[in-house]
Amino acid sequence: MPSQTVLDAVATDLAVWIDQESTRIAAAMAPQGVAPFAANLTEEQKLEYYRAQLFNPDGTPNLPGRNQQMQRLGPLGFTQVYKAVLKAYPQLRLPTPPGMLPGPTATQAAPPAPPSPVPPPYLPRGAQTAPVPNITPVVPPGA
Repeated sequence: MPSQTVLDAVATDLAVWIDQESTRIAAAMAPQGVAPFAANLTEEQKLEYYRAQLFNPDGTPNLPGRNQQMQRLGPLGFTQVYKAVLKAYPQLRLPTPPGMLPGPTATQAAPPAPPSPVPPPYLPRGAQTAPVPNITPVVPPGA
């Protein structure tokens, strides 16, 4: 391996300095784990923002806002936000059509399915499910 030259030593020192300074600056910009330029909002302010994104002022669905939030939050995040908004603003919930029973509420979740009485199959590692000779056709030759 060739010996380190003066230029190699300078390059190494410069790379270490850049790495240490960028880490120090990033840590200084995000005290207590808060992202830089993040807004300090209360839960009520967050709910008001998402209500405006998901619903129009008259309570109808805001489709462009919903699509934007779906893209930004993903399906799981969107579902979580949507449920939180409906919990905070129950008047936005769609009315149940006449003649239909309302769906279960959050406190009336369906009971979990009972465990199956049939145990799962156990096959030792490397065991086959059928013997190899049974793979041939059952039709006798010449039939």
